[in-house]
Amino acid sequence: MIYIILFLCIVSIESSHFYGGTVTWRPMSNTDTSSKVAIMFTQSYQWRRSYGASTYCDQTVITNQSPKLSSGTNTLQCRTTPSSACGSYSSIDIGEYCTDFSTIVDSSSGQISTIQNITAGSVFCVSFQGSAWIGLQSSNCGGTGRKKRFFLSGSGTTTKRTTVSTTTGASCYSTSAAWSIGCCLDLTVRSDGFINTPPVATVLSPIQVSIDTLTNITIPVIDADNDYTSCRWAQKTTTFDECGDVCQTAPGSILYDEDCVVTFNSTGKSVGEYYAVTLMVEDFYDQSTYTPFSSVPIQFLIHIVNTSSCSLKPTINSTLSGCTAVEVGQTFNFTLTIIQGCTGTTILDFFRTPPLYMIKSSVVQVGTTNTWEVTETWTPVTLQIGSQVYCAVATDR
Repeated sequence: MIYIILFLCIVSIESSHFYGGTVTWRPMSNTDTSSKVAIMFTQSYQWRRSYGASTYCDQTVITNQSPKLSSGTNTLQCRTTPSSACGSYSSIDIGEYCTDFSTIVDSSSGQISTIQNITAGSVFCVSFQGSAWIGLQSSNCGGTGRKKRFFLSGSGTTTKRTTVSTTTGASCYSTSAAWSIGCCLDLTVRSDGFINTPPVATVLSPIQVSIDTLTNITIPVIDADNDYTSCRWAQKTTTFDECGDVCQTAPGSILYDEDCVVTFNSTGKSVGEYYAVTLMVEDFYDQSTYTPFSSVPIQFLIHIVNTSSCSLKPTINSTLSGCTAVEVGQTFNFTLTIIQGCTGTTILDFFRTPPLYMIKSSVVQVGTTNTWEVTETWTPVTLQIGSQVYCAVATDR
């Protein structure tokens, strides 16, 4: 059985084309007691569509599943030493199948999953590193990206945890900021007798934010083990680099880690600027424990744009519940309804990060109303058993 989690988010290669993404893994069987455990690694990335042939996507590319985005340019590598600790892991090509594209935000999104047999009990970290992000504002000019974590109020293990970026302003502009995106595996058996399954998260990139506003960006997260989850800022340490040159580069932002919500203040910023957000989503046995089972990355861009003459954003609705079960091999359809923000506007774009093999219809206006509809069709395969997260955004003008 597959569970699709529906979130309606309204909101080495050469330089300046990386938009972010996520990397996660899961055991094919969380009760496997063999000496080798089948682990599925899933890579999801977003790229500047206009960069070149390696990142270009259109409907033909999606239909043909060819060519793969950024195929043959880099790999997801084990970063743990000695190499014997990597549990027979082999580097995986980062080339992924395009799942959607947007001409409005100039983005291509892709995903690919790969299964490898890993030594039971292995603990190691993998990452995809390269250069560069699109030109962006950075508060980390040569630093390690480490930030102090502290709590705004209360004490004790059950206190609601809130992480605050201590940076107050951007200090440099970079067109060569390197990225590092990855996660750590721990295949030791948990106290409840299972191998852990990490959380799954996704987000669209770039997210357009109007100048001089306060914007809440919610990161959709689901955990198959029903563990307690929270988010934190990514860090660069001596043991593992979670964020490359873009650690803590969203000046003035606040991270509410329990809800995985980033509040971004665009006051004082300039139209056209990009800011990178690099987070880690972690799962814990319960809220009273502070040692995570795993950490998975979620990285994206914020793009500062002019304030629209229409202050109301389009809204997206669905008759689906927040969590919907879908059977492997069975075609599943659902329709999303988009309501224009203001009368007289038109829906220009509908961009999403869907599971692989999900195909959207054209966005069609319902008569002469302010309502538009788009239908998604998906026939999941066995490799997609587990939690899938769907995120979409509509743009009007």
